[in-house]
Amino acid sequence: MKFELDIIRFLQRGSNGITDFLGEAVSLLGTEFLFLAVAVLLYWCIDKRYAHRFFNVYIIGVAVVNFMKFGFRRTRPYNFEGIKSIGDPEPTYSFPSGHSGSVSSIATLLTVKYGKKYITIPIIGAIVTLLVMLSRMFLGQHYLSDVFCGLTVGVFCAIAFNALLSFFGDKEEWFAVVTVALSALIVGLFFGLGIEDSASGNDVLKGIGAAVAFDIGYFIEKRYVRYDVAKNRKWWKCLIRVVLGAGVAIAVQQGFKLFLPESIPMLYCFMRYFIMALWAALACPAIFKGLKL
Repeated sequence: MKFELDIIRFLQRGSNGITDFLGEAVSLLGTEFLFLAVAVLLYWCIDKRYAHRFFNVYIIGVAVVNFMKFGFRRTRPYNFEGIKSIGDPEPTYSFPSGHSGSVSSIATLLTVKYGKKYITIPIIGAIVTLLVMLSRMFLGQHYLSDVFCGLTVGVFCAIAFNALLSFFGDKEEWFAVVTVALSALIVGLFFGLGIEDSASGNDVLKGIGAAVAFDIGYFIEKRYVRYDVAKNRKWWKCLIRVVLGAGVAIAVQQGFKLFLPESIPMLYCFMRYFIMALWAALACPAIFKGLKL
């Protein structure tokens, strides 16, 4: 581990106001915000069916990473002498890197779907993934082995679970049954072990809330709303949909913090993300169809 700490110390020699800002900005590309931006753009403007697969595969990968974090419980690098936390210190465990897993999963899924047609996608994906990995070490949040394991898990989950969901064919909406069953099992396990209010536990509850709502919403939307994205791809309509839909989603995600008790994770984490995802998957397409957007 010493050489990994030396790498971080070397990177942090270049720490100053500008590089710290850039490091934190790049690191954001490995958070849920990039995922949500890509997911809603796919779902509302490009390809609902692939957006459904993209969403589920990503969430599964996030759950895998968080379970690994709780299993290994590795201390963050900023706890060692000579290494500082640039920006707010992450409260969860270090191994593997969730940011690296997240961005590599997104890059892999987009490459699998669109890489042959748009050669720039895998190139940009590889560059962004590398930058995020470097930023996580520079910020003092992860070791070299953390980011490489995160990369490996992200790519593996993207490929493996993308292939798994392909077996559902044109009945992909029935994956909701799997999602609800697995989510109930995981929530029960978390409460049984008493880890639902841990940092990693909260992240998993957010993902489960979003996954359950999204898959239920998609099931209902596909059968009853049937909003046709292909017939509504005018750029100005897409812009309105993204601004309206994302605006309300962010308002729910942030606004509900004001009155939902943080001490009750099932409300603060699960329910908040459940409502946000149900809005995105079901309410938005219904509104877009009604308004002919």
